[in-house]
Amino acid sequence: MKKRIVAIVTANERTVSRHIALAKKIVFYRLPEGEKVETAENPVLRRIRDEGIELGKMSEGARHLGTGRIIPEFLAKKGADIFVAATIGEGMRQNLLEAGIRPVEATGSIEEILEKLKKGEMS
Repeated sequence: MKKRIVAIVTANERTVSRHIALAKKIVFYRLPEGEKVETAENPVLRRIRDEGIELGKMSEGARHLGTGRIIPEFLAKKGADIFVAATIGEGMRQNLLEAGIRPVEATGSIEEILEKLKKGEMS
């Protein structure tokens, strides 16, 4: 199996976060070993904090945080081959693919997701 870097959005480093933009961290793992390579602060969450963006009652689509652009650029710089999130919008999916990063939608335990990826059970 060729070595790959998997990036997963998470708040607790155990499960996949429900929302990409609001996840605290992006954790990078090397496959097939499944070892953690790096834990990085989510660049979108950093932007929200640094710019004092008030999310309030805005719907996710109305926030215009640039998630679909920021995340693919960030992952490409980090050398990610696969990005795992609970849901991936069409714009982000296109940007990931253009950056050579395979989008994978999955929820639950990061450990289980890594095992499935190792076995080729997730597309």
